[in-house]
Amino acid sequence: MKMMHARKTLLSLVLGGLSLSTAPALLAGSPAMTGLVAEADSAESAFAAPAGMSRLKGTNITIQGMVARSFSSFDVDESKTPVGGGDPDNGQDPMVIPSIYYVRQLDDRWHAGASLTIPSGFGSDYGGEWSGRYETVDFSLVYIAFTPAVAYRWNDKLSFGGAVGFNYTSETSEVKIVQPLGERDGKIVSDLDGLGINVTLSMLYQFTERTRAGIAWTSDSDADLEGNVRLRNLGPVFDEVAQELGIKNINTEITNTLPQRVMAGVYHEFESGKYFTVDGMFMKFSDFSVSNLELNGNDVNIDTPDIYNDIWAVTAGMGFPANERLTYKIGAMYVSQAVDDEDRGFSIRLDEMWGVGAGVSYKLTEERTVDLNATLINVGEAPVDTANQGATLGRVVGENDDPWAVLAELTYHF
Repeated sequence: MKMMHARKTLLSLVLGGLSLSTAPALLAGSPAMTGLVAEADSAESAFAAPAGMSRLKGTNITIQGMVARSFSSFDVDESKTPVGGGDPDNGQDPMVIPSIYYVRQLDDRWHAGASLTIPSGFGSDYGGEWSGRYETVDFSLVYIAFTPAVAYRWNDKLSFGGAVGFNYTSETSEVKIVQPLGERDGKIVSDLDGLGINVTLSMLYQFTERTRAGIAWTSDSDADLEGNVRLRNLGPVFDEVAQELGIKNINTEITNTLPQRVMAGVYHEFESGKYFTVDGMFMKFSDFSVSNLELNGNDVNIDTPDIYNDIWAVTAGMGFPANERLTYKIGAMYVSQAVDDEDRGFSIRLDEMWGVGAGVSYKLTEERTVDLNATLINVGEAPVDTANQGATLGRVVGENDDPWAVLAELTYHF
């Protein structure tokens, strides 16, 4: 039974964390991530919707720094959780997310650009003594994208854009395992990384001088990840069995398919200078899959669980110029559930989310602008009951307490 649990945990460790790399991209720019598609007033267009680069003159560079801080903690329902240990450490340090964008006008019709971003990521450190230590101890996912792009201005109203994303994924994780004969807990540690490629195609149409709309499609991406999974802190009995089965140090290869998404948006400016933006996003999250798993060169048959929902998101924002230099901004956002409550596990604790934000934009000169934005997000209670996922070492039940996160962003355009 213990060895069967180790095998199951090993596979879930490899597969489960990868699903987080498909979470909605953390795209900044304005409060509550508004105006991503059609606002098209800075070099950030190079990443999200490259057709928007056609509106920029000369050379444009945007440097961005975001700090993300979660205040939520996981509260274990000890009346339904037989495994001792109680709540996790829940310590979460602020995460700093830098980005840089570059766009250059080549002539009256062509623009070229590039971006280096961290569009999504995740990290948690629950500690090794809590009730869910056999589900997760700590986890870190970093997703870095380098995206060269081009835009072509067809005429005064219509522009097209395209980009190729080179996406690096790095994932590390740790989980405890029970050993026989009363030995202390062992642990399984994984370390995987690899590269995937996707393509973005976009279009921007200028209906009037004050109104425009755009759409951007990003393809799915097959990321081939390689690394190793290691069993550590084993007692003499388990260590001998693990060596005989060849699972103490496992060279691992896997293909992770990240789903495609479509974004569309509208921008309109009033005669007063006030403006609003509305954006929508659809991600075919139900198509998330993992395949071609190899452990020490041996193919392993796997089935991606059919538990993921397609994701819808919508944002709306407004800008209020105070004078020629200063503009105030507000925004709101909503993201649908990626997984239903009864299917949620610790590898993908995403819930329905909503948020509100505010910010200011100050024009230093005609070419230089500074933005400061803050967004408050409710990440949902995200309840988990591991009995629904066939937990073999005791049920863990709980949900988020104080489910809030704050994003603070400072951006310099020049």
